Amino acid sequence: MQFDEVWFFGRHSPKMVAPEANCYDVAVVGAGPAGCSAARALAQNGLKVVLIDKAKFPRYKTCGGGVLGRAYKLLPEATREVVEREFRSVVLNFMGAGMDFVATRPTPLVYMTMRAELDFLLAREARKVGAEVVESCHVRGVLAGEEFVDVTGEGRTFRAKFLVAADGVHSTIAKAVGWPDLPHLAPALEWEVFLTDEDFQRLGNRARFDFNVIEEGYAWVFPKRDHLSVGILSMRRRSPDLHAMLERYLKQVGIDKVQRVERHGYLIPVHPRPGRLARGRMLLVGDAAGLVDPITAEGISHAVMSGRLAAKAIIEGGLDISKTGRRYEVLVKQDILCELRAARALAYFLYECPALRAWAFRRQGKKLTDFVADVVMGERSYSGAMASPASYLKMLGLLGKRFKGKRRGL
Repeated sequence: MQFDEVWFFGRHSPKMVAPEANCYDVAVVGAGPAGCSAARALAQNGLKVVLIDKAKFPRYKTCGGGVLGRAYKLLPEATREVVEREFRSVVLNFMGAGMDFVATRPTPLVYMTMRAELDFLLAREARKVGAEVVESCHVRGVLAGEEFVDVTGEGRTFRAKFLVAADGVHSTIAKAVGWPDLPHLAPALEWEVFLTDEDFQRLGNRARFDFNVIEEGYAWVFPKRDHLSVGILSMRRRSPDLHAMLERYLKQVGIDKVQRVERHGYLIPVHPRPGRLARGRMLLVGDAAGLVDPITAEGISHAVMSGRLAAKAIIEGGLDISKTGRRYEVLVKQDILCELRAARALAYFLYECPALRAWAFRRQGKKLTDFVADVVMGERSYSGAMASPASYLKMLGLLGKRFKGKRRGL
């Protein structure tokens, strides 16, 4: 998807006239969890909203499809309809090191979905509360004026007071408007693996994350209704042969006889886009803003949060350009960016210090696993742990008896 042109008009520039334009309070481009959450919240509060997606629903979306507990709480009740499996226990393994940890909670840690069905449902829920949903519409141009943003695609022009860009990691809007590139994209593979009934019964009863499969990354198995979503990712910008490593991982977890495999690759933005996420009448949300957890590499939670925050800022700002932009920056900083900053410090320990990681998990593996489980449930935060150095050092097992009375460097 490419823009034919992008025009900006300063305070003294003539206004563009688009007589065919459909007029809205907000246009949302991209109908994933971020865009649908923004559109639904805006429409529920009486704003006229159009939600535009380049594909026709349901469309496949490369994603493990695991909705964490903290994200599930923010989604509409109807999301239950597309949950294929749910797991109250998740296993964390360190392959070849003899370390296995299990986190268990009374409510599900992760709900398994297929993103095609999840996004389709979320778009329907936005439509139910009044948002207009436009499918199969490639956005070709954005014309930003003093009072409106004109979004052009597939022979139609949508005029809105605000534009929420939720068009993913390869956000054409962000590129065209001049936002800096996302600074760190982690390569990942995700395969839909179909097995014999016997093998599926044997392997489909646990959600698992495995370290020591790849340097600076991990692999996973997410059981769905009738198959496994198996994946691998590397935090390195230039990864090794992920296909070969995922083939080897299948054998490591006991997957020998595969009936059918659907292979997909994608990039995960594990660092926010630099600078302000609000420019004039445009707000960036979700993967387009790079709001992904750098520890779990999970993006649905912050996609939903940022979409709702964008809606909140627009509503509280009364559709005023300066008030809305300032409000969004404040909200996204306190609720998401501060958390991601703390998470990056812990991610450095997890992915770039393998010897220290192994030592810490041998000492405090269950405590570390439970801490991350509490975070994905929304019960604790990375920033809360980092706010008290003694707290997170103790959690990592770095404040033992030999540290008492005298501080030492690592």
